[in-house]
Amino acid sequence: MKKHLIAALLSAALLCSTAFAVVGGQEDPLISKSYITNSYPSVVLNECISALKDSMTVLRYKLSLVPTQSGTVKPFAVDAKAGDSISVSSGASFTMLSGSLSLKECSGTLLDVSTGTTVKTGQALSSGHRYVAAEDSSLKLYSASSSKLGALGGVSLLAAEKPRFNDVSETEWFYSDVYYAVEKGLINGRSSTTYDPNGSITYAEAIKLAACMHQLYSTGSITLQNAAAPEPWYSSYVEYAQENGIISGSVSDYDAKISRAQFVAIFYKSMPSSQYTQKNTVADNAIPDVKTSDSYAKEIYAFYRAGILIGSDGAGTFYPDSSIKRSEVAAVVTRMYEADARKEINL
Repeated sequence: MKKHLIAALLSAALLCSTAFAVVGGQEDPLISKSYITNSYPSVVLNECISALKDSMTVLRYKLSLVPTQSGTVKPFAVDAKAGDSISVSSGASFTMLSGSLSLKECSGTLLDVSTGTTVKTGQALSSGHRYVAAEDSSLKLYSASSSKLGALGGVSLLAAEKPRFNDVSETEWFYSDVYYAVEKGLINGRSSTTYDPNGSITYAEAIKLAACMHQLYSTGSITLQNAAAPEPWYSSYVEYAQENGIISGSVSDYDAKISRAQFVAIFYKSMPSSQYTQKNTVADNAIPDVKTSDSYAKEIYAFYRAGILIGSDGAGTFYPDSSIKRSEVAAVVTRMYEADARKEINL
């Protein structure tokens, strides 16, 4: 009898404690299915659902304004040259069509809607992707080469100031070649005020220039950039040159000065042979110091006959083993890319 009485009292105590316990609380840490079904949504989810409804209401309101604005906002093209910046204001959008652009400055957020990600300052943009400047954002893009955008809204070009090299005078024969080559992104100055026309260039620099020439001719823009550390800066250009048949194999010393003959040999392959249409009559062995049996004679004679080279004196002397000057490099790349700049000579 006592045993039955004790069991009854314990059962009553257990029922009382259960009645006052908080489901899912400290007294009753277990969460039952009925709690999740009946109590959880009202306790936990209602606030989130309410906030989401408010956000959707705001979004619907903003979208309702779009039709009234579409009549005044029309898409347009933005063409940037190497060194230019592009300003993008809040709410504006654009598609990168070609070129090499990176996010230079950003107050707010730039969205890559093609991937659903945000763009970090200094990050390169991707061709074919659509970008939107988020609300309360203001940013600038930097164009490392000729670039083109399809834009909508507050997108404007901030043209770069043309360089003024202290060591390139208007009286120099290479004046127009230097500024043309720099403007096209085919070569850079040593600084914003110095070009170094009498300086020489290395194998690495020659390969970089030839790779950029090839890409500009092939695609209309230059997107190649220096390789990131710890790789040598020129490795990206070497890889491109090897893949596109500009060079074969590797060079023992990329930092060594390149000769005039070696420079021509590399640059000859940066454009198809059809671009070397004969402009001048230059007979075989007519160049005083280059015989048709010499190394790189084919490429050198092709440049003379196309008007890209005319020699260093009235006799057409080439000096194949001498290092090439940066002033001469500017003239070569300008005449290669711009056929109207080619010269006449008869040898």
